[in-house]
Formats: sequence, C-alpha cells, structure tokens
Amino acid sequence: MTTKIAVARRVAAVLLLLALGRKLEKRLLMRPLLSTSIIGLFFYYLGAPRPKKPLGSNAIIAPGRLPWLGHIVRYESIRDHPVEGILEWSRETNFQTLINTLPFGVTEIIVHDERDREYILKSNFKNFNKNYDFQFGFDRVFSDLLGQGIFNVDGEKWVVHRKIASNLFTGKNINVIMSKTFIEHGRLFEKALSKFAKEKKSFDIQLLFQALVFDAFCKIAFGASPQSFNYAVKGEKEPFQASFDAAQQIASDRAFDLPVIRDFKIQFSIGAEAEMVKHLAVVNAYIGNIIDSRKKEIDSVESQAETQKDILGLYIYHAKRLGRSDLLKASYLRDVIMNFMIAGRDTTSYVLTNIISLVSENRDFEEKLLQEIFNKMKGGVDSFVKNEIKTFALADATFFESLRMYPSVSNDFRISSKDDVLPSGLKLESGTVVTLPNHSIGRNPKYWDNPDKFNPERWLCEDGNNGTVCRRLDEYRFPFFW
Repeated sequence: MTTKIAVARRVAAVLLLLALGRKLEKRLLMRPLLSTSIIGLFFYYLGAPRPKKPLGSNAIIAPGRLPWLGHIVRYESIRDHPVEGILEWSRETNFQTLINTLPFGVTEIIVHDERDREYILKSNFKNFNKNYDFQFGFDRVFSDLLGQGIFNVDGEKWVVHRKIASNLFTGKNINVIMSKTFIEHGRLFEKALSKFAKEKKSFDIQLLFQALVFDAFCKIAFGASPQSFNYAVKGEKEPFQASFDAAQQIASDRAFDLPVIRDFKIQFSIGAEAEMVKHLAVVNAYIGNIIDSRKKEIDSVESQAETQKDILGLYIYHAKRLGRSDLLKASYLRDVIMNFMIAGRDTTSYVLTNIISLVSENRDFEEKLLQEIFNKMKGGVDSFVKNEIKTFALADATFFESLRMYPSVSNDFRISSKDDVLPSGLKLESGTVVTLPNHSIGRNPKYWDNPDKFNPERWLCEDGNNGTVCRRLDEYRFPFFW
C-alpha cells in the first residue's frame, strides 16, 4: 500500500467517523461518549505509523519510540545538534539501519548498510528524489530560498541544470577561470594573514574562509564580487552575506518541524519566519541587481567567449541558443545563482576550516605537510597549480580525512517515489524518507580503525612504481565524498 493511498484512507476514515458521529449525536443520548470517541479516533489516525518488524534485513526499530508520538520526542532532543544526535543514536545501536516514525504518517530510515546507500544514490536513484508531495521535500523546506535551482528539483528540470553546468566545469574553464580567480583571492588571504601576524592579532579564520570563498564563487557565478572579505578582515559580515547566512539557517530549521506546523509558521510569518521575509528581501534585491547588470552587459557584446565567462552568462547563452525564454526569467536566473553560491561557499569554507583546525592540533603531521608544501612550491604558484598539485598525495589524504571526520553535508536525505525493496531486504513504502548519515558513516569503526583520530596517512598506499598515491573509496557507498 502506498503512502498516498494510506493517507487518503486515513482522511476518508476520519471524515466518515465525523459524519456518522454527527448523525448519531442527534438520535441518541450519547453525545459526550461519542464526541470523546470520535476525537480519540481522529487523533489515532494522525499519529505516527506503527513500524513493521523489518524481516530479512539488519534494520531495527530505533529506540525511544512512544505510542502515537513515535520518535518525535527523541527528534526534538536533537533538533539543535542533529549531527551529534544522529551519531549518538547510531553508536547506541552499533551503526545498524534505524527505522523511525513520526506523527502524520511519516516514516524515516537512517541508512547504515552500504549496499543500500549505493542502491539509493546509483543503482535506482530515479526512485529516490529530493521531493515527494505537498508535505515532504527540499522544495517544501527551501522553496523561497533555492526556488527552481539544481538542489531543489528532480527529473527533467535537474537534467537541464546538469547539462548547462557541465559546460562550465570543464578542464579549460577550471584552468582559465577558476584557478585564476582562486589564486587572486588566495593572495588577498595571504596579505591578511601577514598583517594579522605582524600586528599579533587574533582573527576568526572560519569567517575569513567563508568571505574569501564567497567572493570567489560570486566572481565565478556572475562575474562580480560583493567584497565581503574586506568586512571579514575587520571581523564583520557584509550585509548581503549576513542575510544569506540567516536565511539558510531558518530554512534548514524547517526540516525539524512537522509539515503542518512548518507550513502554518511560513504562511503567517510566525517566529523566525518573520525574519526570513526581511532577509530574503535583502538577498533578492542584491541578486536582482546583479542579473539586470549582467544581462545588459551580455546584450552589449558580440563575443561568445565574453558571454560565457561565468555561470550566469552560460545560462543566458544556452537559454537564447535553445529558444527557452522561461530560462531567461529573472526569478529562474536568481534561483540558479542562489544554488551555486550555496554549493560553493559552504562546502569549501567548511572543509578548509576543518583542515586548519585538525592539522594545527597534530603538530608532527603539520610539520610533515608543511615540508611537502615547501618542496612542491619551489617552482612557484603557476607550476604548482599546473603540475605539482596533481601528484600531491599527502594533500589529497588530508582533504579526504577531513571530509571523513567532518563531511560538508553531514546528513542528506531522499524520498522514495514508489514502493521499493533495498538490497538489504528492507521494504519501503512510497513516501518513506531515507537519510544518509554521512557524519556517522565516517565514524563507523567497521570501516575505520580509531575513527575519532585524525590520521591522513590511512589513505596513502603504494602505486607499484615506487610512488605514493591517495586511495579513494566508492563515493556512492561512502557519500561524504559528494
């Protein structure tokens, strides 16, 4: 039975009970008893589903389930710290796949079987989307922030984004546009660090990385930088970035509200949703001005190379070439920019901050890494970017180890579109939420010796030619590489 049919039956049963109750109330002297019974049945149908015993798989019903409420109390306890909360939950159950239930018929699976992860992300990925119906999905949580961008859509809409984006992320563009942009911004970072060292001043390195990467990706995305790094050097946030961060946090928090509560708060701008309206106004005005300016610039030049020098230009060029006027709308282009800004800034700045933190806490490894950097940089920056970086196994290992311990996307989720059976034998009804607990996967002792220890050299191995290479695991089974 699919979730949609199940929900329809629940609604029909509730309506039937209410109708019968009203008729019987008029004919019998049982008003108090009937009213109480009907209300009780009404709440029963809205409660968390009873999870079926997962026969033939290694999944278990998560501990802490309460009658009718399901696991809602446990979820509220980890709301402020979901990454640590799911890791604690996973450790309690020896990293077994967990089945959770919530009111309004919600079932969630926290997937710890690597066969199931590969099935969800690769073998049958078409059945596991980001969106499902009016209750669940990225588009319900991030609709006003990400709109119709690549992270918020499925199917043909996603394919269109993917095709256009693939034209940007080619070897030529990476070398010509991206490397140049990051080198320029890297020099700004170097100057700032030298200034702090000379003045013996402390600084917030995460704020610097966020601003630096944000400026660089804005340059790549639409050819302009908000100059937020200048604010970060002073310990401040540029107004656009401040609203950008706040809007992201408010939208992310929606994922922990029950659908009916979430939608009610959004509809009537209750609590943080009132602030969301203000922050979105700042973000939309800023990006709107950028789009208008870039469109005029593109219309004034004839060179195709000039029109395709950034992501926004690529989208405009392809939309015109394909005759797709819908892709030229300001609202659509705004969504494109928002998605790429979030993708670039947050993932990159987060892993850079963690690398600095982890390396600085391990002095012996820090000295070894620095020596390797000095050796690789002897030919200068250009030689390093073009040649040496390709064989820098120790740097790759440092990056992978940081991602393992602190993945940029700590927990990800998909929703099954149709009934399905995972390779582990676990049966799913349509509408089941499947969560990929990337942070917990990286701390699973089944895969890693001493998983809470920072040890980049665990990734190194010999290549058979007296050289050292960095091994890479299957990103579908270990999706913290995504």
